[in-house]
Amino acid sequence: MKMIKTMIGFGAIASLALAPAAVLADSPDYTYIEGGYVNSDFDGGGSADGFGIGGSAEVGENIFIFAGFSRVSDAGQDLDILTAGIGYKSAVSDTTDVNVSIAYVDADLSGCCSEDGYALDASLRSMVSSEFELNGGITYVDLGGAGGDDTAFHVGGVYSFNDSFAVTGGISASNDVTTFSIGGRFYVK
Repeated sequence: MKMIKTMIGFGAIASLALAPAAVLADSPDYTYIEGGYVNSDFDGGGSADGFGIGGSAEVGENIFIFAGFSRVSDAGQDLDILTAGIGYKSAVSDTTDVNVSIAYVDADLSGCCSEDGYALDASLRSMVSSEFELNGGITYVDLGGAGGDDTAFHVGGVYSFNDSFAVTGGISASNDVTTFSIGGRFYVK
């Protein structure tokens, strides 16, 4: 049961890792679609891998919305995670934003259980050059029931080749699982 709880909790965190991250600008860009590969390694043994897709849109001067879906598989079981949320961003400099967000999370482990709950995230996003964003933060996920709750720290990078396309990569870690992701992002203008 602990493995199931861990898969659900960190599948949710992994899908959030695909949420908010930059473009060729002085500050991070919040309007894009993206997708990529996700791999989770569990401290108790085993791993799950799959994909994630998502997007974000700036809907006000300091407000953004986001949604994502991920599916990872392990031992013939699929874990589907759906997230949708809203965030607030605040510039701390011309190149750095602090953002906080809240999201609805729905996790479904095939042949077993389904849980829903929420996630809270606090992150820092900084354009360290015109092409490269560095981001990191902390995410808390509470799925109630068998899903339980967990907290993870995450760090990632976004390299923009031009104003339309970037590659992304990140890592998220807690006491029970470490999740890696790599993908591509298309900015929507």
